[in-house]
Amino acid sequence: MPTLYKNLGFKVKKLREKIDVSQSSLAEALGVDRVTISKIENGERKIYAEEIRKLSEYFNVSSDVLLDLKEDIEVIIEKNTTKQKQKKEIRISVPQKNLQKFKEVLLYILNKIGSKPNIGESVLYKLLYFIDFDFYEKYEEQLIGATYIKDHYGPTDNAIEEFSSEKTNIFSLLVKLMEKI
Repeated sequence: MPTLYKNLGFKVKKLREKIDVSQSSLAEALGVDRVTISKIENGERKIYAEEIRKLSEYFNVSSDVLLDLKEDIEVIIEKNTTKQKQKKEIRISVPQKNLQKFKEVLLYILNKIGSKPNIGESVLYKLLYFIDFDFYEKYEEQLIGATYIKDHYGPTDNAIEEFSSEKTNIFSLLVKLMEKI
């Protein structure tokens, strides 16, 4: 093999030993076999441009230094032995009921789908729940601020349950809501 490959192999071996990395871990980082690294270090194998690029990124030196085109640069890799554990912060969010926004959202939903024959009370509850949930996922704050209870047919807003203990027509609940607001 030409001296270029032997010099390159010697340089790779020197850099690898300097940062105290095994051939196996270097091979794993480059995505090749350990035997390939051994052959490169001994100058027995030709090396591809992509492998030179990966080596230069791994050792944090330019490819010119690996190929002996420029002066050697001192490689200093600091090993951070003390890992700082980040404290997980507890985020407590108390929903604030926004009845005006609830009224606007409910009227918007009723305007869009209220006249459809297959839209019932449980569908309205589900839509309100998912609108509130989607807004919270995007902006990390509550839109309506309602709290929901688990019902047989899906989530139900506690605010509506406050207005009516017995299950009645959604439209009579709307009238009571409008009077309250």
